Amino acid sequence: MKYSLTKQKQVTNNYFQLLVLTLNTVLLVLLFVSPSQQYCSKFGRHLLQHQCVLTPEGTEGPYYLPRNLIRRDIREDRQGLPFRLKLTITDVNSCEPLRNVSVDIWQCDASGKYSGYIGHRPTSVQHAQPTDNTTFLRGVQITDDNGRAEFNTIFPGWYGGRTTHIHIQTHMGGKTVYTGQLYFTDKLVNRIARMQPYNMTTGHRNTNEGDYIFRRDSGNDTIIKRIKMIKQTNRLLASGLVGEMIIGLNPNTESPYALYGKGKR
Repeated sequence: MKYSLTKQKQVTNNYFQLLVLTLNTVLLVLLFVSPSQQYCSKFGRHLLQHQCVLTPEGTEGPYYLPRNLIRRDIREDRQGLPFRLKLTITDVNSCEPLRNVSVDIWQCDASGKYSGYIGHRPTSVQHAQPTDNTTFLRGVQITDDNGRAEFNTIFPGWYGGRTTHIHIQTHMGGKTVYTGQLYFTDKLVNRIARMQPYNMTTGHRNTNEGDYIFRRDSGNDTIIKRIKMIKQTNRLLASGLVGEMIIGLNPNTESPYALYGKGKR
């Protein structure tokens, strides 16, 4: 009986020592975690891909146009899978949302055509002169107090050896602070490529890793990873998709990738 009591006391002591060690570890972690990281964790930003780090920038491309089209729905007459893009713009210095940021997106339609360039095929990443006055799949939104901007568009197609992507630029304070391209997983694109009207496209579709620009510009870090169906009840992909992503930028710097779009807002 004496041995059992001694052993039980030892187990109890070990338990309390482990508990104290665990609490000390948690305290050390909290001491060394920055306020911005705590902010991100509090608001679940780690679940939305971004953890208070700078989102990699990428090529502006040849098709930027300063149309100043302030609108959420950018589809016009373009047919394709409905896609709702929800973006949150944050300051990487504090990880707090940035309000009054002009978010500009543009993309090709299901057949690989850009508005303003219906009869054009890119030969370089340098800016190309527009060929027409069409405006589909281009738009601008201003972030609200929570740093959010939302667009109603279609899932983009592909063209000329590029992988599927959406262009984005953000402007504030008279300068362009971010330029990039948002991507999708090959698995998702492969699935949508079998649907109409995407399956009518004759242009070569590249994979992410097969795309030089994707590889060079750290495209893996700008894949929209949080995507779900708009209507969860019927589980039908044709009902459309909604994608969410957080863009972390430094509002004190100017984007080195902004060319024709530099300081357009």
